[in-house]
Amino acid sequence: MNNLTPLTVEEAAKLLKVSKYTLYELIKRGEIPVQRIGRQIRIDPEVLYRSLQGELSPDQTSQLHNPADSLVSDQMTPTEILNPSHVHFVGSHDPVVELLADFLKHSSIPMNFHLSFKGSMDGLLALFRRQADISGIHLWDEKTGEYNLPFVHYVLPGESVTLINLVQRVQGLIVQPGNPLKLQSLEDLQNDNVRFINRQKASGTRLRLDATLRAAKISPAAILGYENEEQTHFGVASCVANGQADVGIGVQSAAHRMGLDFIPLFNERYDLVTLHEVTKSEVWKMILHILNSSAFQIAIQRQVGYDTSFTGKVMFETGP
Repeated sequence: MNNLTPLTVEEAAKLLKVSKYTLYELIKRGEIPVQRIGRQIRIDPEVLYRSLQGELSPDQTSQLHNPADSLVSDQMTPTEILNPSHVHFVGSHDPVVELLADFLKHSSIPMNFHLSFKGSMDGLLALFRRQADISGIHLWDEKTGEYNLPFVHYVLPGESVTLINLVQRVQGLIVQPGNPLKLQSLEDLQNDNVRFINRQKASGTRLRLDATLRAAKISPAAILGYENEEQTHFGVASCVANGQADVGIGVQSAAHRMGLDFIPLFNERYDLVTLHEVTKSEVWKMILHILNSSAFQIAIQRQVGYDTSFTGKVMFETGP
């Protein structure tokens, strides 16, 4: 064992000059070996160097992925979990999440549903750190073609979790009314006169877009405005509506609300994720009641681009 101090993900990302979200993706794909110490991830500097130099075989990388080295874990900040008047949501943006918050506010157990839209990966990490009660995710795994569960298993290994569907939705290109630039596909984003507005790194939308661009062999550098980011679908739609961009990536409902045109690209599943201790609370029982109520589902159906056939269905659940 070398005497170098293991790196945090943030330190390793800074060393490699990549974002921490890019590094998380490399770790998930098994390209960067890590140590798990309690709820922390640490990276051995020497092993990192050898891995990047190609000196480790895939078998060696997998063997180094979870060594039993004992290190002191950082102090975690717990969320105020199970407080019936405060529920902390951290995850991906969708208008239906805001709709759920309104229903909860006026339920028989009135509560404040604190919303923090930071993206799917940040939502899972907040659950991991006990800084959220519930997360909302739509993470597509390009290896399996499956939504959400591969990421839940990776970020929350060994945890007792519940994954329940909020809604299925359509994502695509949000364009000006009448689609004056006649855009039809992602390939058209490479045109010199097309200004694009993106979603932030680590959002499920951004990860799916990046995977689709890789598959189509489209370089982000060829897209004008690719580095310009918004935190929500409404933010993207607003940029297109006020002329700051010609096109953006987002959900159909955001385009419709802003009076914009929409070019569908793919359907996806948006799920809510929570830990076992939350599922025993009255708060979670109320959320399940609302998700399965006809009033809530009808309210969703009145918006374009949504499918409620799985809404309220448990997609995955593990016991304590």
